[in-house]
Amino acid sequence: MNAARGICCALLTIVAQWLYVTGLIEDYPSWVYGIPAVLIYFIASGALMPHLYWRKTMAQAKEKATATNVSEPIELDTPIKRGETEISEVTLRKPSAGELRGVNLADVLQMQTDALMTLIPRLSNPSLTAPEVRHMDPADLVQCGGEVAGFLISKRAKGEDA
Repeated sequence: MNAARGICCALLTIVAQWLYVTGLIEDYPSWVYGIPAVLIYFIASGALMPHLYWRKTMAQAKEKATATNVSEPIELDTPIKRGETEISEVTLRKPSAGELRGVNLADVLQMQTDALMTLIPRLSNPSLTAPEVRHMDPADLVQCGGEVAGFLISKRAKGEDA
């Protein structure tokens, strides 16, 4: 570990010198020169850099999103073709009150086709267009409709802890 720290310090020292020389030519702002010095200090002192934990942070963010407002990926039986690309799975997020404008909630809960075709483009990721949803396989539309209807049911009605 000490050898890795030494190598990082040497490289950052070279970068600091390079920044100083190019700064004389190109007139960088003065705060730019402090960046390598701060990095050398952190590495030499043995401090762990925050970006080393990106996997843990991303996993926590994904877990939080999945637990609250985003559906599991829905694998489409018939992929949607958009130019050269093929969309084979879609995720849906929980709608806000504004995104439910113009839609009868009873129709959504009964999975009426018109209500679903209005809502799915607003909630899908990757974002689907209205014509793509109109040409969607009926089985895929039902899968998406089930997810959307599930978002509208309270936790108490589902039997989950509130």
